[in-house]
Amino acid sequence: MTELPVLLGLAAAAGLAGFVDAIAGGGGLIQMPPLLAVLGPEWAPGVNKVASVCGTTAATVRYANHGCVRWKAAALAAPLAFAFGLAGTVSYLRFVKEAAHLVRPLFALCFLALAAQQVVRVVRREAPQAERPPPSPWIGAAFVAVIGAYDGFVGPGTGMFLFWTFSTWFALPALLATGTTKVVNLASNAGALCAFIARGAVLWPEGLALAAANLVGGWLGARTAIRRGVPFIRLVTAAVSAAASVYLLLA
Repeated sequence: MTELPVLLGLAAAAGLAGFVDAIAGGGGLIQMPPLLAVLGPEWAPGVNKVASVCGTTAATVRYANHGCVRWKAAALAAPLAFAFGLAGTVSYLRFVKEAAHLVRPLFALCFLALAAQQVVRVVRREAPQAERPPPSPWIGAAFVAVIGAYDGFVGPGTGMFLFWTFSTWFALPALLATGTTKVVNLASNAGALCAFIARGAVLWPEGLALAAANLVGGWLGARTAIRRGVPFIRLVTAAVSAAASVYLLLA
């Protein structure tokens, strides 16, 4: 069992991670580094997923209650996210983190591009629904599968990639894209967690303590995003995307 002062510090990081993740994704950027430092690469990912499942559940409920989930898109994407999140985690457990270093630079560039896109979208304002390109859900579904595998294998920033997928390929407005993202991210987290549990790679006392903090953060983050609106979501997404790029390059 982790010492109480250290556990409280991890819980504080988990609460902040849940808050940020509910708005823009990328909570793992805050939660994972201290977990890796305290628990190491064998235990940190499993504890991270326990916390993330709870925080994402809280955010999902909040967005759903506010009518900010496009359930048709979520029904298409969530099973893919679960299956590929599970497969990605099985691969992670098999190869530990060796191959993850090969894909990190590529995803770092993707995060930088995502940050620039979100800033441009804020400057240009949200286009009316009639002016948006038509949705391409099957292309979006392919991206969801890749992102689900990324979530299971590497992790940080999954919510931001999903937000881009739903706002671009499913042509959803920012708030609907954010809410729908939470449903699908919950599925990918759940798939990954199933693999960690099956392999006995979860420390439950630490996981449940961080889960409670992440849940509170997720609920408050979703509430803040709903109240502050689209420009706020996009600017937070841009900031966290830039941080994700730095994290992946330096980790």
